[in-house]
Amino acid sequence: MKDRQRIAVRSLVEFILRRGSIDARHTSEHTAAEGAKIHRKLQKAAPAGYKKEVKLSIDVEMNGQTYFIEGRADGIFTDEDKGTVIDEIKSSEPDFSELREEQIDMYWYQVMCYGHIYCQQEELETITLQLTYFQTTTEEITRTEKLFTKQELCEFFDDLTSKYEQWLIFKMNWRKIRNDSLKELPFPYGDYRKGQRELAVAVYKTILSDQKLFVEAPTGTGKTISTLFPTLKAIGEEQAERAFYLTAKTITRQVAEDAVEAMKQKNLELKSVTLTAKDKICFLTERNCTPEACPFANGYYDRLNEGLWDLLNNENQFTREVIERYAKKHSLCPFELSLDVSLWCDLVICDYNYLFDPTVYLRRFFEEQQEEKENIFLVDEIHNLVNRSREMYSASLAKNTFSSLRKTLGKEQQKLTRAIRKVEKEFEKIEQICKEEEKDFLHQSAPIDSLVKAAYTLSEKIGEWLPENQAYEELNQVLSVYFDVLNYTKISEYYDDHYCTYVECQSYDVTVKQFCIDPSYLLEQKLDKGKASILFSASLTPLDYYQEVLGGGEESLRYRIPNPFTKDNQLLVIENHIQTTYKERERNYQKIVESLTNMIQQRTGNYFVFFSSYSYMDVVYDLFREKNPGIKTKLQASSMNEAEREAFLADFVSDPEETLLGFCVLGGIFSEGIDLKGTRLIGTAIVGVGLPQINHEQELIKRYYDLEKNQGFQFAYQIPGMNKVLQAAGRVIRDSEDRGVVLLLDQRFSSAAVRQFFPPHWDQSQTAYSAERSKELQQQFWLSTSE
Repeated sequence: MKDRQRIAVRSLVEFILRRGSIDARHTSEHTAAEGAKIHRKLQKAAPAGYKKEVKLSIDVEMNGQTYFIEGRADGIFTDEDKGTVIDEIKSSEPDFSELREEQIDMYWYQVMCYGHIYCQQEELETITLQLTYFQTTTEEITRTEKLFTKQELCEFFDDLTSKYEQWLIFKMNWRKIRNDSLKELPFPYGDYRKGQRELAVAVYKTILSDQKLFVEAPTGTGKTISTLFPTLKAIGEEQAERAFYLTAKTITRQVAEDAVEAMKQKNLELKSVTLTAKDKICFLTERNCTPEACPFANGYYDRLNEGLWDLLNNENQFTREVIERYAKKHSLCPFELSLDVSLWCDLVICDYNYLFDPTVYLRRFFEEQQEEKENIFLVDEIHNLVNRSREMYSASLAKNTFSSLRKTLGKEQQKLTRAIRKVEKEFEKIEQICKEEEKDFLHQSAPIDSLVKAAYTLSEKIGEWLPENQAYEELNQVLSVYFDVLNYTKISEYYDDHYCTYVECQSYDVTVKQFCIDPSYLLEQKLDKGKASILFSASLTPLDYYQEVLGGGEESLRYRIPNPFTKDNQLLVIENHIQTTYKERERNYQKIVESLTNMIQQRTGNYFVFFSSYSYMDVVYDLFREKNPGIKTKLQASSMNEAEREAFLADFVSDPEETLLGFCVLGGIFSEGIDLKGTRLIGTAIVGVGLPQINHEQELIKRYYDLEKNQGFQFAYQIPGMNKVLQAAGRVIRDSEDRGVVLLLDQRFSSAAVRQFFPPHWDQSQTAYSAERSKELQQQFWLSTSE
């Protein structure tokens, strides 16, 4: 990508010289923004002549190339006695005396690099290096100094860069292998499906122009390969360093892995990693990230580079199974190993939260704003990101959590219980207001600053307490509260007019939530960390809505691919004689049962029916079984583990000898992301228009968008509801050979208010004003497909 590659001083030092163990007790919870605030505070208090944030860089010849090693010194000043001084500021919760030796060493190594660069630049023979440590809870400042000669720093720096050189040689050789393979790589499936070439071209052009593209590509288009293939081609041309394939569900990550495997069969050379959640991939029965409890955390950094070298030189696709195998071989934490190897990968396949979530995003990639944007974001099934992002940027606290912890701690832990009591008092004040106003729900646009302050104080007290009390019997309860208050205070930093605070006062508890109604601007900030972003889904109608709520901004591109399959393959019927509003629901139960019976009687096969709630589904299920005792049925349970989900779907076999009807919930695990091709599913009925249930949060969203755009009902209810309907309907036709019916059981589907949100390929819908007419249409459809 660049003639002279940049290497950050901090990254260089941490990669070559980091030693010791992973230890969750010594992880600072302060953000980069908080660190920068402390830096500014100390720099402002520094004496006259103190130059702050001084950029330092040096050219270094390695591997026959010139590398640009750069960093930023926190401060440089001149002292009468000490001469030139470079100041390195660090801050975290523990007292300086409690810091691990290897952590202090890392601080010194970083400032020693700055010292070397400055000595070379200014031709100094000696220099004083100063470490300024700010303890965040007590605000105590500890300063230590060391005098170095130019020669000492030069020897240190030369040794550091020589150890890094083998990794640069590996990286350069790999880049050539990768680029050569990508230049020759053909489209892995031979001929493009209808719409795939157009999508691939649109993606490629978007990357070249550094833009965002919102794409609606109907089910069966082959979105994964059509976005991944042109992206990798662009990387092969060194338009970017790597791609992130971001998804909402594990099953979608598997589709991305399959696409990589298909290209590998065409001689692709690519290093990809799939990131698995920490709790899922942990080798321990109960995760405990301390060197005493976990042999894979103990001495992790002492063994890391040897394990990395082995992994990188022997594997290309770092799936969960591969990561686990090498982690066991080298006694390394599998989760941390997957993160560390990701820095050497061309493709990172992971969940949305690794980019968007403010608490777990990948700091190694996205903490600092890079001068040159090196990453491309491919965001799959982005309709899921609307609600996911609201939750990511929201946070709540509940009174009982604190009361329970205070009772557990008892009188022996007064330091903590006093801080907990302050939080409880804030809840008591809130509770009193609810009683005075005789309301169990209150909301306001402003945050409750006194609660935020009390929570912040408690987080600092727990932060001080934790390192000395790791053997405490109820440690997990303390940690749970700690993470709650950390999250609440962190979210408070984002709080602005896109938020509101609401209170729910119930007889058994009081909950306060900082609710992010509109996270679009926060998503936009994250997307702007990439060179280009491709955001896609099978259901993004209307496109301008998703562009707005997902941070696309006005400059983003939009693209809709026509349905690639012939319209004759699917029958879409609106059964206008059925009403499913709550008021009319009971009178229409038998009509729904009749429609379902008609559907399954036209052809033996597998069918789904989707409902807006479990209670609704259960009632119709019982009535259906009563009328059709001989028909095989499956009922979705309210909570199903992975094995139960797989067992449910396993019964939907190809070319079944008897009919099977699955009763499911709209927006649930079976309404999207599943791929029952061919005769594994030949029909779906959708009961109702999918409107979310009326609740306080949906009403707050409605109110916000009424004020912003006069479209509150559409934004809060209609569009999210219609998306669930589209996703459920999309289960039927998966490829060009599939045939099937979709029944829309609600007269509201005939109204202009709902039809405005139909995708273009639904213009073929037919309206049946009676069950008999729907039955006739289905008979004609199956008859025509049999000819």
